[in-house]
Amino acid sequence: MTTNNQTRITAEPGKQELFIEREFDAPRDSVFKAFSTPEILLQFFAPAGVTMHFNTADYRVGGSYNYTFTMQDGSAFTSFGFFHEMSAPERIIQTFEFEGMPEQGHAVLEILTFDSLPGERTRLTIQDICRSVADRNAMVESGMESGLVIIFKQLDELLKSADH
Repeated sequence: MTTNNQTRITAEPGKQELFIEREFDAPRDSVFKAFSTPEILLQFFAPAGVTMHFNTADYRVGGSYNYTFTMQDGSAFTSFGFFHEMSAPERIIQTFEFEGMPEQGHAVLEILTFDSLPGERTRLTIQDICRSVADRNAMVESGMESGLVIIFKQLDELLKSADH
């Protein structure tokens, strides 16, 4: 079954949170595994032409991650965070922060919820809670939507080629 799954971002004015919603034509276990397994993340989480590598990948409650994206022009940025919950296949709760920001402490609390849908499909809902409305607005204005559309399409292809 192929559907035209769309990425939807909801960011209400004046709020510190945003919601990202996307459906996948794959079972919940498979989508959860894609977001909780570093070896699988490496296959879809960077847009084409961008290289991703893990500096740390301890995907368990109390664990942490640290990865670097290297752009085609050689510039790079690193993100890191900590895992607060890994409830397979329902939910991941983690933090997310960019390394090297002029001011530390702008971590985002990120809650990924995986819901089963009829027909072996899955709805992923990501709730990002930012430190301030300004941080949330900067995230939305950073071009994150176009990047998410690309990585979710890459995940679609990966899930399609995987055995469920």
